[in-house]
Amino acid sequence: MGKMPLKICYPALEHEEWRIITGSDPKNTPWSYHNGGSWPTLLWQFTLACIKMGRPELAQKAVDLAEKRLSADHWPEYYDTRHGRFIGKQARLCQTWTIAGYLTSKMLLQNPDMASKLFWNEDYELLENCVCALRPNGRRKCSRSAARSQVGL
Repeated sequence: MGKMPLKICYPALEHEEWRIITGSDPKNTPWSYHNGGSWPTLLWQFTLACIKMGRPELAQKAVDLAEKRLSADHWPEYYDTRHGRFIGKQARLCQTWTIAGYLTSKMLLQNPDMASKLFWNEDYELLENCVCALRPNGRRKCSRSAARSQVGL
């Protein structure tokens, strides 16, 4: 499961960074729960992104892997470890959001035209503003053409 990009936080926070940010929360140890754990419910969003980018075969590969694992593991909430080998130490089983993510992915792959109902075109002006804001010199020296080159226009 961990080979799929289904993580809320990547890479996991470790050592001093983990201690400061999580307050040494034992549930959020590195590669567990919100700190790098693998969340099957994110499968549908990955599938949607793959369809949008013209790479449905990547989503199909992820769904095939999920089919082998999720039902046998009783539809867990999340998986632990860097590669998602173990059901999360505090994961709940029979999670409807895990099942829904899987079924939505299957439906999107069977009918990719439905994906258009779940995404819209990016607001390139907003993206340009974000790119300019993230540049070291800030907005004052950021041209629209420089920003456009960063967002693929």
